[in-house]
Amino acid sequence: MPKKKSKVSKEITDLGKILSGEMALKEKEEEILKLKKKAIEKQKKKIREGLKSGDVKVKDLKKNKKVVQKIKLFEWESPIRVPFAFEMRSFLIIVALCLFFILFLAILGHYLLMFAIIALLFLIYVSGTTKPVDVKHQITARGIESLDVLYEWYMLDNFYFTEKKNHNILILETNLRFPSQLFILIDKKDRETIFLLLQDQLLYKDIKKQNSWEKMNYGEYIPLEKL
Repeated sequence: MPKKKSKVSKEITDLGKILSGEMALKEKEEEILKLKKKAIEKQKKKIREGLKSGDVKVKDLKKNKKVVQKIKLFEWESPIRVPFAFEMRSFLIIVALCLFFILFLAILGHYLLMFAIIALLFLIYVSGTTKPVDVKHQITARGIESLDVLYEWYMLDNFYFTEKKNHNILILETNLRFPSQLFILIDKKDRETIFLLLQDQLLYKDIKKQNSWEKMNYGEYIPLEKL
């Protein structure tokens, strides 16, 4: 058992050295490229095997993996949400249309729906006029920490990357009722590093086709081949 633990610790330390810049730049880039190719093939194999057996989840592989120490592997800061351009003219047009609808709802007596629309308009206004704050995220040996909440590996199901308005997003699906998904903005240059750290614990979700609604909300899915 101690040998197994020391082996895991060594692998984490070696990977940490590669990603933290302790190796020479060229050597680091070559090593990351090798690791990336190996990791992508590993993910493809998991997906293929999962499709054959009818189960593409890797929960069973993680049941007996229990890491007690919270070793920080990677850390970054990013805006809490994707910023969007706010145009007062367009907003006023939306408000005018909503006022007619609210008046109609008032006649019908649907007051709760009226207040919901007003709250939504207020949320759009605040989101559009307020710059999103930066928050800290960490990948540790125990899981992912976001907004000071640690989501351990057994709480997470799979992950994938999307691109929305030139912003790269890490989406993690959880085994929890709430939140069922985590949306974390990342820098494109950090995408490889994050993929390498997550792929050993989680399955990269294979999405064959996205509809317009999913693209609008989650962004354009990035397949393994384009990572």
